[in-house]
Amino acid sequence: MRALVIGASGFVGRALTERLLADGRTPRVLVRSEAQAETLRAMGAEPFVGELADPNAIARAAMGVERIFHCAGESSPRAAPAALNWIHVAGAENLVAAARQAGVPRTVFVSCADVTLCNRDRLNWSERSALAQNPFDSWVRSKLLGEELALQSSDQNHEFTAVRPPFVWGPGDKNRLPQICAEGLRGGLRLYGSGQNLLATVYIDNLIDALLCAAEHPQVGGLAFHVADSEFHTAAEFFGALCQALGLGPPRRGLYPVAYAAAWLRAALGRSGPWPIDVVRRGRGSLLDCAAAASKLDFTPRVAQQQGMEALSAWVREVGGAAAIASLGRKPADEADVAHFEALAQADG
Repeated sequence: MRALVIGASGFVGRALTERLLADGRTPRVLVRSEAQAETLRAMGAEPFVGELADPNAIARAAMGVERIFHCAGESSPRAAPAALNWIHVAGAENLVAAARQAGVPRTVFVSCADVTLCNRDRLNWSERSALAQNPFDSWVRSKLLGEELALQSSDQNHEFTAVRPPFVWGPGDKNRLPQICAEGLRGGLRLYGSGQNLLATVYIDNLIDALLCAAEHPQVGGLAFHVADSEFHTAAEFFGALCQALGLGPPRRGLYPVAYAAAWLRAALGRSGPWPIDVVRRGRGSLLDCAAAASKLDFTPRVAQQQGMEALSAWVREVGGAAAIASLGRKPADEADVAHFEALAQADG
């Protein structure tokens, strides 16, 4: 399988690239900078420099490949809404156009289980479960629109399938772990409520297994799949184990209604600290129905939580501890990024 990984410098994209290389393949990778390209070239990948705002760059990288894995995205809900639309919605549109131009038969789209996030528990939640309300915020809205655009573009010649992971965790995460470490070092990671809400998670190796299954199994075009670890824990259990692996103190509990109201005020004022999406993710139950992935993708999680926590703990020691991880955080996409995307689109036009 000749594959292109878009977003290979991110957490999921890099892990997928490393797996393909370990399997003896030479994946193509699309990254935003020459520095990222050099790093991936040294690993053995075939890099192309380009951006989601440029469909021609995607098409050039995709010429001759059999599969595209779309792993790029903006992980922070604090990004500018216009930037989220450029990255997740326009990016999906450009991806579809490029895959068709390059004649790629299947694209695996890394989406997110939070496309159906809401301020209530989502228990036994399947891919068919729909919300009788608008998307939770601008981040959720852009992710959902991007997924829908890709899936609705699927046809017999160009299949698009989406994988919806919940909380992705494991060694190498520079998306959520820097914020978690920073919060933990400031006084302890916060739980919202009793911590007894069930929490769906997926270890990075399990997610990569699911992506590779989605790339190979027939008749999955136009479908989305929930994938998660085989073990479901309460928020207190999971974040307690996560904090221990990170070398942080135990999580501290709070009152959900108070935290939720304060988060909306904080978000409206643009202040730092937890926003509503942070409170809902930790404080509401999420128990995903993964039967479709098991039956149609033959996906079975192989890494148990204890094994994953041990690997994470070893990585934390290797990189220098929680403080070193906290320093790896990056700023969310802002208005300057919007101007950059607009300039690329105008140059392409």
